[in-house]
Amino acid sequence: MYKIHLMDQFTPESKKVLSEGSCFIDQTGRPTAIMVRSSTVPDELITQDLLAISRVGVGVNTINVEKATENGTIVLNTPGTNANAVKELVIASLFLAVRPIFTAVSQVKKLEGPNILAEAEAQREDLIGQELQGKTIGILGLGSIGKQVGRICYELGMDVLGYARRDHDLSFVTQVGLEELLRQSDFVVVLLPLTDETRHLFTDERLALMKDGARLFNFGRDQIVDNQALLRAIDKGNLTQYITDFPQEEFIDHDQIVMLPHIGGNTHEAIKDGEQMASRHLRNFLLFGTVRDSVNFPNARLLFQSPYRLTLFYQDKKRIWAKIVEILSNYELEIGDMSSNRKEGKVYTMIDLETDNKDKIEKALAEISHLAPVKRVRLLGNPLVAK
Repeated sequence: MYKIHLMDQFTPESKKVLSEGSCFIDQTGRPTAIMVRSSTVPDELITQDLLAISRVGVGVNTINVEKATENGTIVLNTPGTNANAVKELVIASLFLAVRPIFTAVSQVKKLEGPNILAEAEAQREDLIGQELQGKTIGILGLGSIGKQVGRICYELGMDVLGYARRDHDLSFVTQVGLEELLRQSDFVVVLLPLTDETRHLFTDERLALMKDGARLFNFGRDQIVDNQALLRAIDKGNLTQYITDFPQEEFIDHDQIVMLPHIGGNTHEAIKDGEQMASRHLRNFLLFGTVRDSVNFPNARLLFQSPYRLTLFYQDKKRIWAKIVEILSNYELEIGDMSSNRKEGKVYTMIDLETDNKDKIEKALAEISHLAPVKRVRLLGNPLVAK
C-alpha cells in the first residue's frame, strides 16, 4: 500500500485518483509519496520510505531535488498545465502597466450627482496612457509560456525579442543576447526558472543596461532579481516600474512596484489540469513504474504484461549493468520486456520478469540493492493481474 501525504489543499477529484487501487491518502510523517503545489517539502520527509514527490506546476525550488535523487526518490512535475494562465496574467499586467485603469476606476468611484459623465471626462487629461503597439518587449525564457506571450505580443503589433539557452525556430521572435535584449526593450518579462545560473541574474550592472523608462516584469522566480539592486535602479530613474508575482517586504508601499500574490497559475482550469496530471503521473509511477515529466529521472514507459516488474535507479557506472544481469541469471530469472533510459549520469530501468516465483525475485532484488551505484530497487506486482 502506498501512503500519499498531501502538503496543500487538493480537489476531491484529485483525492479520488490518489485513493484508488493500492494508493491512499495518509498524512503520515513517513509517507511513500508526496503531492505538493507550492509548499516547501521538509528534508525530514525524504526518507527511505519516500518513493516519489509529485509537484503541481513546474518550479521545484521548494524541493531538495539533490537529496531526493541521492535517496532514489523521483521528483515529478507538470510542465505546460499553467502556461495559458500565466500568459494571460502577463498580458493583463502589460495593459495595467501602460493604462492607468486602477486610478481611473478609483476616481470615478468618488464622483456623485447627475453629471458624472461630464465630471469623469474632465479628468481624462490626468489619465493619458500609452499603447503597446510599436513598443519592444524582451522575453527571458522561451518555454511554453514565453512562446505564448511572444505570439500574443506580436499580434498586438509589438517587436518581440527573446533570450533562451537554445535556439528556437519562432517566426515572431528575434533571439538576441541578454545584454542586447535589455538595451532594446521597453518591457522585459522574466519567465526563467530559478537555477544557479539565473539566481540574481538582474544585478546593478544588468539593470543599468536597460532603457530609461523601461518596465520589468518578474513571473519567473523572486530570487532571479536582486531586490536591493532593483530598488537602486528605480531610485536612479533607470526603471519606471517593476511588476512581480512574488511579494517581498522591501517593496511594500513602493509606488513604482506592483506585487501580485503568486497567482500566475491560479485559475480553475490550470489548477484542475495540473492536479489531474500530477495525480496521474504519481499513480502511474507507483503502480506501474512508468516515468513522465520528471526533473531527476529519465522518461520511461513499458506495457506491463508480466506478473512482476523490477525497477532500478542507479548511477551509470562501468559494468553495473553486467552485475545486475549476472545476479538475475544466478537466480534463473529470465528478462522479458525491458525499458532503460539515461539522464544526467543516472539510469532508470524497468525489467519485466518471465516468472511468478516471487521468492527468487526478492532474493535477487536484495543482492542488487547492495550494489554501490544502485539508489533504488522496487518490485512491482502487476496490478492488472488477478491475484
